[in-house]
Amino acid sequence: GNEDTKYSGEVELPYGKTKAMAEKLVFEANGKKLSNGDKLKTCIIRANAVYGEKATFLQELYLVAKARNGVLNYLESENTERNYTYVGNVAWMHVLAARNLQLKPDLLAGQVYYSYDDTPTRKGFLIRYQLLSSMDPSVRLGSHIPYWKVWLMIQLHRIIKVILYPFWKPQPFLNLPLVNTIVTTFFFETDKASKHFGYKPLFTWKES
Repeated sequence: GNEDTKYSGEVELPYGKTKAMAEKLVFEANGKKLSNGDKLKTCIIRANAVYGEKATFLQELYLVAKARNGVLNYLESENTERNYTYVGNVAWMHVLAARNLQLKPDLLAGQVYYSYDDTPTRKGFLIRYQLLSSMDPSVRLGSHIPYWKVWLMIQLHRIIKVILYPFWKPQPFLNLPLVNTIVTTFFFETDKASKHFGYKPLFTWKES
């Protein structure tokens, strides 16, 4: 996909629904008159999968791997690819977009931009493994957890939840919509931010 691909939000997950609602609000705000008579100019930056030093999902994965003697197991299907972007580059893109909305409002207003940098586009578990193993060489890649096994675990959890409901409300570790999102490939290709407002990543993949 790219910025011209129709996007309606992930239909099964609250996160995707609220993200789509937020985009709709930003689009509707574009061109509205402010109290001083000026017109509001807005654009959207879509960050697909952001990683950085304080990313909780990486911290949790690392702790789970360490508890398993450094073994990092993974769920994704063999074909799943993601565009990951370093948090510093996402922030820099926001700064440049905010600046250029004032300098070139007619060009940027109402536009959508995917965030990107030179982080390799590859299977998500390989990116996570590379990030964690570069920090701690004792982390090693484990085995692929089959989809059917996770599906069975989710169904078993549902049954236990119904049985124990009056006494205990266990929180699910995963649900089917989230699993389906994880095992679905989503890849985009773009240089629109570079063309419209001169975006270049501040941090290389090696630095990130």
